[in-house]
Amino acid sequence: MSIDVLVVAPLRHELEGVLTKLDEPVIIASKRVLGTIIGVGKIASGVTLARAIARYNPALVVLVGYCGALDEHLALGDVVCATRVVQYDLDLRAFGLDWGSTFLWDGSYAPQSLPLYHPAIDGVKPVVMGTADRFLLRSYRDEHPELREVLQLDCSDMEGYAVAYACHSVTIPCAILRVVSDDAKGNRPKQFKQFIREANEKLQEALQLLLEAPSEKSPTSL
Repeated sequence: MSIDVLVVAPLRHELEGVLTKLDEPVIIASKRVLGTIIGVGKIASGVTLARAIARYNPALVVLVGYCGALDEHLALGDVVCATRVVQYDLDLRAFGLDWGSTFLWDGSYAPQSLPLYHPAIDGVKPVVMGTADRFLLRSYRDEHPELREVLQLDCSDMEGYAVAYACHSVTIPCAILRVVSDDAKGNRPKQFKQFIREANEKLQEALQLLLEAPSEKSPTSL
């Protein structure tokens, strides 16, 4: 089965409400779109997405869900679209690599950060996303100012770099749309079920606008 757009999320509640069906094609902006769950963390999401790409052969992958903010100007419920993503919990600078880079099987190196498809969308803020296999707590933010000062990260998730790298490895463009669920001060929604409903409505609207973006601004032939 071939589709135009593969929309993925770590957990079911981050995708339900964004799409009307999961694991079945739907039409959005005249494109054949399929949504599926890929799991939490870099390993689970990367492996699952690689399998999904081989199965569905998409022209574009879009990761949706929630994220934590490092930028104090980002508020709970803000929708963000990442311009690039950095793997910040991998640090091999002692071996002469850039922070976030690693050795690959062929003797080359994975890039420190990966560029993403990020058309301008009304109401959606462009950010630099950081990825790590850890939940970003305020205490960790405060202890590591270099995340902002050196890497210039605005937000953090647990899947972005793995998803982007799986796409990069087979030359498929990738976009990341997230809603801020934890701000830089450590505040979280008091009514999480209500937050999920509102966040997924915002993601649904942002996804529609992203897929309606003019083709001349897109790295794909969509």
